[in-house]
Amino acid sequence: MKGMKVTLSWIYLALIYLFILGPMFFVLAASFNTETSFPAAFEGVTLRWYARIWDHQEFLSSAWTSTLVALVSSAVAVLAAFLAAYAISRGNKRENAWLSATLAAPLLVPQVVMSLGMLQLASLAGMGTGFWWLVAVHAVHNIPFALRLTLTGFARFDFALEDAATSLGAGRWTAWREVTIPVLQSSIVAGFTFCFIMSFVNLPISLFLADTATTTLPVVMYSYIESRIDPMLAAVSAILFVLACAITLVLDNVFRIRLVD
Repeated sequence: MKGMKVTLSWIYLALIYLFILGPMFFVLAASFNTETSFPAAFEGVTLRWYARIWDHQEFLSSAWTSTLVALVSSAVAVLAAFLAAYAISRGNKRENAWLSATLAAPLLVPQVVMSLGMLQLASLAGMGTGFWWLVAVHAVHNIPFALRLTLTGFARFDFALEDAATSLGAGRWTAWREVTIPVLQSSIVAGFTFCFIMSFVNLPISLFLADTATTTLPVVMYSYIESRIDPMLAAVSAILFVLACAITLVLDNVFRIRLVD
């Protein structure tokens, strides 16, 4: 009976993974397809769609821009989320409810509406669009996600460890560096990774707020399919998928940091 439950659990888990990753396998197959249209029936194996990426420098430069925007905005979002989660975890319940609701507000606003509002704000303030404004809006959008993951870590954190460090002469910053942050390392890294992915693949915000010098990869891909659709986009997506899997495996197996506890 126990063995049957274990088998059913594995089958259920396999079906969940198949449901989540199944569409990506079709994209991977399409990236090697010799057919020139997308989607299309599989005709043969080729690597020419990967080689064509190097002929489109706009994809490479926009990928670098997306990486920079995602790195900076994720760092800002995680820092703000850590400070907010710390205040929520140590504050009283009334303040916690108000602060949590305020920081979760960006989740309730559609990204298109947020983008239009931020674009209007930038115009009224005379700031224009560009790298730093794009980073700021990405960070605001990602704070709720980082906050949820950081609060999960604080829910299991014993503040007595931090109090013990301060009672032994450690300052607040030293206690955070030596005790709090190492214990919450998995939650912080998970929050940063999730924010990075959300920022890197974001289209609505980048579409409204990016300028010609800070065009991100999703915007370039969107512009590309306006005139044609071929398996090169599948090749770009496949590379991003493999990189995401590789980063997850490295964090889990090399640095022993689990993105999901």
